Amino acid sequence: MFAGKKGSVFTLVGLYILTIPFFNALNVTAYDNSQILGHFGESTTIFTYSSYIPVFVMLAFMPLGMRIAKQMKVRTMILSACFLAILFNTASLYATNIYWFTFWRSLLAVISIIGIFASMIPILMKYNPAFNMPIMYGIIQFILQGSSHIYKYLGAQFTSVYDWTFSIYFLNINFLIGIILAWIFYRKDVAPMKGKFQFDWRGWIILIFFFTIILFICAEGQSRNWLSDSKITIAFASLLLLIGVYLFHVRFTKEPIIDPDVFKYKNVVMGTFLFFYIGLMNGTGSIVTGYMSGVLGFDGVYQARTHLAILIGLFIAIPLSTYLLYKKIYLATIWIAGFACYGIYHILLYFRFYPGIAPADFLLPFVFKGLAIGFLYPISALYIAEGVPAKLGDSRMMSGIIARVIIATLLGGALLGTFISNTKAQHKTGLSQQLSVVNQQAAKKLSNTKNYYLHQGSSQIEAQKMAERSLSNQTSKASILLAYKDIYLVMSALCILPIIILLLFRLGRRPIGRVELEPIPV
Repeated sequence: MFAGKKGSVFTLVGLYILTIPFFNALNVTAYDNSQILGHFGESTTIFTYSSYIPVFVMLAFMPLGMRIAKQMKVRTMILSACFLAILFNTASLYATNIYWFTFWRSLLAVISIIGIFASMIPILMKYNPAFNMPIMYGIIQFILQGSSHIYKYLGAQFTSVYDWTFSIYFLNINFLIGIILAWIFYRKDVAPMKGKFQFDWRGWIILIFFFTIILFICAEGQSRNWLSDSKITIAFASLLLLIGVYLFHVRFTKEPIIDPDVFKYKNVVMGTFLFFYIGLMNGTGSIVTGYMSGVLGFDGVYQARTHLAILIGLFIAIPLSTYLLYKKIYLATIWIAGFACYGIYHILLYFRFYPGIAPADFLLPFVFKGLAIGFLYPISALYIAEGVPAKLGDSRMMSGIIARVIIATLLGGALLGTFISNTKAQHKTGLSQQLSVVNQQAAKKLSNTKNYYLHQGSSQIEAQKMAERSLSNQTSKASILLAYKDIYLVMSALCILPIIILLLFRLGRRPIGRVELEPIPV
């Protein structure tokens, strides 16, 4: 089926490179949001939906995508996926409105999921079980995590040279390279993992409704002030109802998408919580992005270039953690190292929330963030798959993804935005109360600003209003920095908590066990 001798490094590298465009189908335009929003001229709420929908479509299609990838002939599937990805990607360039743009991007997300699983099958078949699972997944995470930041940077760089459409063309070139690689590395067109096609269509429809409601909550929750709005309350109640409907559905289904029996394995329960916890810690990255753009005024290129520092940590931690897992090091050792790096990352940024910070000041915190990702991501995916039988593989995969991506990252990120707004309002109220004639520093600042506008030819009333507005803007900036500091201080404490639990209760003092399932590649 594959070109080259068994164990060929050249073939291995080629097969892994083939996965990269599918992993980064949505990453390459990560810093182009402002240009895309300006191009279509839609409201912020509509654009929020446009950003969320392709991600939710991708996640919802994962169970079916994996089944399809195992049924079809690999060479045909990868060539078709690359061709369709180019077609859908190009179609998004000619979208006349945001709705068609979202539609084509969603189809691209669907194709990328099929491409991911299809390109992973040859690696699993050729190097597993001969290839040790920690080593194989360490390489996957090394490529996945590293390429995501590189693609985001390249997309931002191309956007600055021309505009956001250049990133789309760049991605098309990647898929063309994928077509060439498929012709080189696949000699036979076979479906090595094909079996009797069975799929839980009814459970999948329930899952789609579940994701749709969470999509609505993520997009509308903050603007509707969450549970104070009746529609958000109904949405949360509907989620509980859907969970009940799904549990009832499972009793009459042989192979459900998420089988509750998977939670009989302790490592799946703990692994799902671990996925949620890691997603929660990593989700604070949106604060830094907002800080760079909203407070410091960094453009997309500066943000993407600064985030490249994460690669340094990834290039150190992922090979190291892979080696340690291969050498049967204790799980607790890697967990403690990862949580400690996340804690250092948050505490370092806590002291960097001040005006005038330079891009170089983010280097050290982002290196520690890369170290944390490199230590925690491979072990969490391997741990949740440990000892789980093949028939529960999809259940284990979806429980981890829902915990980390849906609940922690997407829904947690929406809740975090509200928390930031509320904390900012409290700090601004406290700071505004100090702006009185008693506060000599504030009074002097107001007087100097007023005199400046008077010298510019403004009237007394206009100068007074503009001076008060200027002081209010400075108060607002100070309050958002204080809100950021509060969140990162709390997160640094939450990162230390698992370390204390691991040491206090002597948990994880064993190496990783047998992993027969493919780890979660997304």
